[in-house]
Amino acid sequence: MTGADRPIFGAAGRIGVVVPANNGVLEPELWSRAPQGVAVYATRMLARGDLTADAVRKMEREVDRAVDELCATGVDVLLIADMVTTFIMEEGWNETRTSGVAARTGVPCVSAWTALAAAMRALGVRRLALGTPYPRGIHALTRPFFERAGFVVTGDDTLDILAMADVPRVTPERIQGLVASLDRRSADAVVLLATDLPTFAVIESLEASTGLPVLTSNQTLLWRALRACGNQSAIPGLGRLFTR
Repeated sequence: MTGADRPIFGAAGRIGVVVPANNGVLEPELWSRAPQGVAVYATRMLARGDLTADAVRKMEREVDRAVDELCATGVDVLLIADMVTTFIMEEGWNETRTSGVAARTGVPCVSAWTALAAAMRALGVRRLALGTPYPRGIHALTRPFFERAGFVVTGDDTLDILAMADVPRVTPERIQGLVASLDRRSADAVVLLATDLPTFAVIESLEASTGLPVLTSNQTLLWRALRACGNQSAIPGLGRLFTR
């Protein structure tokens, strides 16, 4: 979509986001920092109740429907914006799902994991301190996943939140406490997972207090989406990833 064919809204990029229905954080965070001329469009996947493997698998079945709705809008990049799916679905799900969507629609597709992995490569991160809000049973899947992907986890901890609706209510103070609990010795970065965890307000202060880059699910999704649109904007307040 170029030149005279480009709509008035989204002249600098049109981002389509597939977002879990319980997530009240992702869209406001993306809107709050999207550069001028970038438009964000979202379609929701129904998710109910507690964060369980069964609930995640049921939600994942709605991806194709959500993608088709966004393609009808007309977007430059598609985001499958759910990180926890990475740890529930079969090995390689992210790469298979995103490449399949891109082949079917002709639109580049990024997942929360592929965006994070690209950001870690860009910053040269191999060793990370890892924090999540996930229930302990799901959090226990995260360290092995990163290690199978070739990363070293120096320390990890979780807020252990079961009810999906409670994650968007996490305060900056709880996130700061979570990061303070992590073993960051020899870490290259702090990584915070979950697209419904509100992190944009604390990235800068966490980088100042830890001396490390801080990577979060929504921050890395925005960064990767903008790059897919050819937008190299530096965004103040979102850490070294956007200002390096």
